[in-house]
Amino acid sequence: MMQAPLALPSRSSHVLRLRTTSTTPSLPAAVNLRRSHRLPTPLKASTDTSSTSVDAPGHGPTLPLTPAPATAAAAAADAAAATADVSTTTTTTAAPPDSTTTPAAAATETAPIPPTATATAAAALNENFTGDMLQPSVINSPYVRAASVVAAVAAVAGSTMLLPNAVGAFLHVSAYAILLGTQLWNTFFVGITMFKNLPRQTFGRVQAKLFPQYFALTTGANLMALATLFLAGAASTAPGLRALVALGVALAGTLVNWLYIEPICTGLMFQRYDIENQAEKTDADKDRIAALYKQFGKWHGISSLINLVAFCVAVSHGWFLASLLVMY
Repeated sequence: MMQAPLALPSRSSHVLRLRTTSTTPSLPAAVNLRRSHRLPTPLKASTDTSSTSVDAPGHGPTLPLTPAPATAAAAAADAAAATADVSTTTTTTAAPPDSTTTPAAAATETAPIPPTATATAAAALNENFTGDMLQPSVINSPYVRAASVVAAVAAVAGSTMLLPNAVGAFLHVSAYAILLGTQLWNTFFVGITMFKNLPRQTFGRVQAKLFPQYFALTTGANLMALATLFLAGAASTAPGLRALVALGVALAGTLVNWLYIEPICTGLMFQRYDIENQAEKTDADKDRIAALYKQFGKWHGISSLINLVAFCVAVSHGWFLASLLVMY
């Protein structure tokens, strides 16, 4: 009696083929079988009762197929056993890539870390490092910059009219008044009064605070007077040229006093105070005090002479300004 054709899903075909083959199929073959048999496909069984073969479309020659079970229960048990065998075989081989995985995700999982990422991470460790890059030079000081600006303007302007006459005259007279008044007050009133009414070390400590401000103020006023006079075109006349030279000499003197001599005098004075304030002094300490006193006197005398020259320049400049006035 001829048996009717049996319709089985493609998965069963896959299972039966794996069971009846002596060796495990390669990975591409397994994948092709799974992808090709996604819909149930009827299988053609041969009429030979001794053996049964199944034609798998698109997958080469037919494979021998065992006779179908006589009952439905036996067929279900056989299919379950075949599924278990396929699961066991799958765990021993490399899993094929999931069809749902996108190429971008696969590339992300397998892409190597670029070498620049490591360098960037290492450099980020030093982002919070702080410190001086280098020691500022003298050229970068505010005073040198200000002097450079004034010199550049003076070199370019020459005798041209850079400021209105009234503004230039006002600035010049104001600077001269500050210069002369400060020198007069500090030289003949403040210093002498404190020297006569304060203890010697107290007087020295107060002067150590006042002298830097005094020299800075007179230097600024002298510079303003010199610049405004030059921009007004004073160099075009002989009296004006002499006034410019005198103010230039006074400016150089105040700068030397401020930046060089005053720090030396102050340092010598405090060295002497430190030895004098010792509870017991040896002969060597006394000799050291005398040597410091001599050095201080020398530098103080030089500073006083420069200050006197600057004061005389300020007074003589007043005579020059008076000659330019017209009395009504």
